[in-house]
Amino acid sequence: MAKAKVLTGARAKVLINGNLVGLFANCTWSIRQDKQPLFILGRYNPAEITPTSQEPVSLSLTGYRVVDSGPYKVANATLLKNLLQEEDFSVAILDRQTGKRIFTAVGCRVTGWSSGVASRGVSDIRIDVIGIRGEDEFGTAAGGDDDSGSASNIDDGA
Repeated sequence: MAKAKVLTGARAKVLINGNLVGLFANCTWSIRQDKQPLFILGRYNPAEITPTSQEPVSLSLTGYRVVDSGPYKVANATLLKNLLQEEDFSVAILDRQTGKRIFTAVGCRVTGWSSGVASRGVSDIRIDVIGIRGEDEFGTAAGGDDDSGSASNIDDGA
């Protein structure tokens, strides 16, 4: 039987720092790029639309709350006392059938989380994450934003 090409939720795996996490039933991500119109004197419409920046990658992980598997353990959320030592992590979405990475976000940090319980329902958890950049199965987000020491790398003082 031929492998299906359409990705479904049942075929997706979520990995955090390379470790499989079976907690999430829903994972969404988005990338927004800022574009600015350029106007020329004497012209009423823009002459060009120019890309100027890219917002951080935004992820939302939603799933079932499991005892002893809260956001501090599963999603690297930082305890209040450790905020100054917080470290980045990566989130990857894999296709279970082909093993291909569908999406990867690097330089991630938890921005918030929520959970709740109901008398006749399954307890859920939602974890919101932002990351420095996102990459899909077509390749890395190249163009000076990789970790190879580009001109805009803050670490080297440039």
